[in-house]
Amino acid sequence: MLCADDMFVNEDLSKPENRINIAIFGLMPPDWFREWFLKELNLQSDAIVYPPRDAEGARPDLKVVAGDGRPLARLEVELGTNPGQAEDYRKRYSEPVKTVWGKRSDDGDLSLEEIAARLDCQKDLSPQTQVNVGYLSKLIREGLGGHSGSTGRAAVSDEMRDHQLVKGLSERLGDRLRFDLRSKPPRVGCLKADTTSTPDNQGFSLRVYSGVAQKRTVFILNISGRSGQKTVNFPSKAWLEKYLPDHHAQVEAYASLLDKMGLDIAASTGCNGGCLDLKTVLARLDELVSCARSLAEAPS
Repeated sequence: MLCADDMFVNEDLSKPENRINIAIFGLMPPDWFREWFLKELNLQSDAIVYPPRDAEGARPDLKVVAGDGRPLARLEVELGTNPGQAEDYRKRYSEPVKTVWGKRSDDGDLSLEEIAARLDCQKDLSPQTQVNVGYLSKLIREGLGGHSGSTGRAAVSDEMRDHQLVKGLSERLGDRLRFDLRSKPPRVGCLKADTTSTPDNQGFSLRVYSGVAQKRTVFILNISGRSGQKTVNFPSKAWLEKYLPDHHAQVEAYASLLDKMGLDIAASTGCNGGCLDLKTVLARLDELVSCARSLAEAPS
């Protein structure tokens, strides 16, 4: 089947942008939407759009191919903008990289704002298509309404410190887990807890020291905001190997444990290795903490 071997099917749906990506993909069958969408991106109207697997060490959100499978473009979808990432993708891929950014004023090739406007004016739809259109429109409007342009780091909120996973990590790691390192990397042997700066800071990231990362830290697990607090996200094995190059045995042990829990982080090559439900993670928390300690230590 065309594209089947190249499809990515382990999307982390706790992130609003990823939910939008899948909803856009789900609306490709109606010709009126697909042809308009591709035309706005200056791509041929009979092309095929789908979420691809990792390639070239990165994974833009959507791939566009001709009927014979020939790559035509890669698409990166953002609620805001990310010109640095788009430029990185353009260096990696020979085909064009198109941007679908949040608002018209963001100057992407197309905006989510324009997509929502197109959906809202479409008439005479079948009942099921009408539901799908309403779903994507709502995702976009709520996503844009709640999006913060800040990409900085912030302290974990008091509410998140009461989260089951965060409390469990705190109890087991003790003073090796630091919540007061908002702008500094963790010391070797310690772990850092912070989150992405948002209006309510309802996320959590567990990080260890990395001598090769620009900000000297790499995440080993995280929880997204309010909508994602029942799942735990993990980096890919390739990501850990890139930023912890002297921790080969420790990364292997971490990947092996996650595989036993039902997540193959070796299947991806970008940042995102996938997610597990919270109950699964809490059931193996002692083993996870042991791996976390070893990833934080200096290489032997």
